[in-house]
Amino acid sequence: MSDWLRYEWEWEQQPIWVQVDLQYWQLLPTLAYSHLIYIACAPRNPKAETFSRQEEKSLADLYLALQDALQGNAIHVGFLEAPALRQYYFYADDPSLLNRASALCRAETRLRTTYGQVEEPHYKTYYRFLFPDDAKLQSVENAEYVQNVVAHGGDIDCVRRVEMLMAFPTFEGRENFIHTLPRIGLSVGVSETIDHPTHPYRVSIHGFSTLRLPDLNRCTTRAIRSAVQFDGILDGLDAEFIERH
Repeated sequence: MSDWLRYEWEWEQQPIWVQVDLQYWQLLPTLAYSHLIYIACAPRNPKAETFSRQEEKSLADLYLALQDALQGNAIHVGFLEAPALRQYYFYADDPSLLNRASALCRAETRLRTTYGQVEEPHYKTYYRFLFPDDAKLQSVENAEYVQNVVAHGGDIDCVRRVEMLMAFPTFEGRENFIHTLPRIGLSVGVSETIDHPTHPYRVSIHGFSTLRLPDLNRCTTRAIRSAVQFDGILDGLDAEFIERH
């Protein structure tokens, strides 16, 4: 059964939205689908910043046609969206299936399409790009946090202090993480030991950011990716509420 997750991220210095079928996290290694087929679609006009309505319809039609053409011999694991880009990812059991996809792309006259296939026995694209690590998963919670601020009349454009609670399984891990904070532009707050079965060593840290989602994501990502090397996790997030005027 499909288990789709959608999250916002940045790729090649532009915002993108990624959708990934989480069900394949455990299933992929058990399947004989080691050939990645990728199809990218862009507006016909190379200078266009978004798809036109007609192009959006062509995108939807091509997407359904690709699913039908590859069904039974390939699995659709995810895609990314940007204002002027759609990129679809399938794993297939036979590289020659690209011929079915390429025929559909060549027949499409309203879009610019590119396509290809690579052998990926370890499913690098799925596990390293599409499937969310802790930082990308946090972006989903960040989006909910921002939406809640907006719903309560908050201003998300003002820079304010963002507090993050980081938790670690060992005292040494927490202390080593604290030493990394100046390098990643964050500052340390209060350390404490709490009653927790796996991560009892906690510390509050602070950064400065707007609550626009890309900015907040960059802030939490710096903390999470520094903490992960010490088995740390982000255990809480809060920021000053500033009313919108």
